[in-house]
Amino acid sequence: MYSKPYKVNAPLSDYTVKLLKMYLQFPEGQPFTALDWNAGMGTFLHSLTKNSDDRALYGVSPDSYGCENMQEEYSFRRTSQADYRSEAKITNDAFSLMVVNPTIDDRLQNEIFDSVDPYIMPNFEEETRTRVMREEEERQRLQEQMKAQIDFGALNEDNSDKAKELIEETPEQRETRIQKKIQKELQNRVKAWRLAMKEQQKKMQSLRWDGFLLQRATTYLRPGGILIMITPKELIDDTIAFKLVNQYEDIRILRLDDEEYQEHRKCIILAKKRKKATRDDHELGKRIARTKERPYKSFGKIRDITASLVDDAERYEKQVLRVKTDAIYSVLAPQHEALYTVPVADPEDITSFRVGPITGNEALATLKKSKLINSYRETYSQVLTNKEPVTPTPLHKGHIMLLLTSGFLNGYIGTGPDQHLVKGSAIKDVREFSETDEEGNTRTVEREFYNIGVKLLNAQGEFRKIM
Repeated sequence: MYSKPYKVNAPLSDYTVKLLKMYLQFPEGQPFTALDWNAGMGTFLHSLTKNSDDRALYGVSPDSYGCENMQEEYSFRRTSQADYRSEAKITNDAFSLMVVNPTIDDRLQNEIFDSVDPYIMPNFEEETRTRVMREEEERQRLQEQMKAQIDFGALNEDNSDKAKELIEETPEQRETRIQKKIQKELQNRVKAWRLAMKEQQKKMQSLRWDGFLLQRATTYLRPGGILIMITPKELIDDTIAFKLVNQYEDIRILRLDDEEYQEHRKCIILAKKRKKATRDDHELGKRIARTKERPYKSFGKIRDITASLVDDAERYEKQVLRVKTDAIYSVLAPQHEALYTVPVADPEDITSFRVGPITGNEALATLKKSKLINSYRETYSQVLTNKEPVTPTPLHKGHIMLLLTSGFLNGYIGTGPDQHLVKGSAIKDVREFSETDEEGNTRTVEREFYNIGVKLLNAQGEFRKIM
C-alpha cells in the first residue's frame, strides 16, 4: 500500500519546470500573453517564461499576498484576487499560453490516492479461464456418467443420433466452444468493472472542478495557443478526454519522473488549440479516457504492430490506433528541440480581465470613465441643477396617487390656511383562503395583498382618510 501523498497540491519542483520549458518555444522579440488560473505566488508561470523578452503575465489567486507578490516581484501585468471557480469577464481567444492546475480536494485524495495505479484493471482473464475450465471439467465428468448410463441400443435411430451429439464432441469443437465462452464472460466482467468505475467517477464529480476549468481555459486561449494542464492521470476521464480531442491537437500526456511522481502523482498535459473544433477523433477520445487504467510505468512504451494490413485489416487498424495512443504518453525528459511554439499575442487585445465579483473600487473607476451619468444629468435630471425643477412631462392623477401611496410626498403640502400634512403608506398583508378543486379536494393557500392608505391632517387639526 502507498501512504497518503501530501504533495498532490504542492508546486512542481524547479527541475520539472526546467524540463517543461524545453518543450516550449517562446517568440523572440515579440509579445505573448500567458495566464495561470491557480497562480499562487506566481512562481511557476514566472519561472516558465522568465527568459522571454516581451511577456505579459496574468494570474488568479485567492490570496491577496499572492497577488501583490505577482505584481511587485514578478511584474505580472494583471492579477485577480479570486477563486478560479468565480465568475469571470475576460476577452475570448486572447491568450498565447494557458496554465490549468486545479486544486485536488482532500476527499478525492482519500478516495483514489491510497495506492499507486488504483484503477488498473484486475487480471480477469486468468480468473475467468480458471473458472470456465473448472466448469468444463465438471461438465465432462457428468457427460461420462451420462454416457455410461445411456443404452444407445435401446434408442431408435433419431434419438440415438441426438444423444450422441450431446455427449460426443471433437477436441477442436470443444476448444472453440470453451474459447468463445471465456471471451464472452471476460467481456461481461470487463464491462461490469468499467461501469463500477464510472459510477465512482460520477460520485466524485461534485468534488471536481478540472473539467469546468479546462472549458474556461479553452474559451480564453487563442487558436494555436498552448495548453498546460497539470492533473493526476486518475482524473483524465471522458469529460477531460473528449474536450481535449475535440478542441486540441498534438496532445501529449507526460508524467513526472519516478521519484517526483511518487510524491506529486501528477501528469502534465500539453496540447495546441485547434483553429476549429472537431468531433472526428471519437475513438482516440475513448482511449484517452482510459488513461487512469494505464500503469504509470508504461508511459513511454510503444507496443509493436504485429498484424498485417493484407491478411487482417481490422486487427491492423486497431493496432495502428493503439500505437498512436501509446505515443501520446511519455515521461517528462530533456528535449533537444522545442515541440510547441507559443504564438504571438498583443496584450492590448485583452480589453477585459476580471475574475470574481466587481469590487467597489472597480465600480467607481468605471463610473468615472462613463459618460452615461453626465449625459443623463444634462438631459433629464433637472433636480440636480434647478432649484425649481419640473417634470419632463406633466404628472397625471395616477402618477400623483402612486407618489402619495408610496410615501414620496409625505410632508406639508400647500401654503397658508390650505396647508395640510399628508402621509401615505403601503402595508403588505398575507391572507389564507380555502380552495376546492374539481375533484373535491380542499387546500389552504396564501395570497399577498397590499393595504394602501393616504391620510391627511388639515390646519384645523382634523384627520381625514382619503383611501
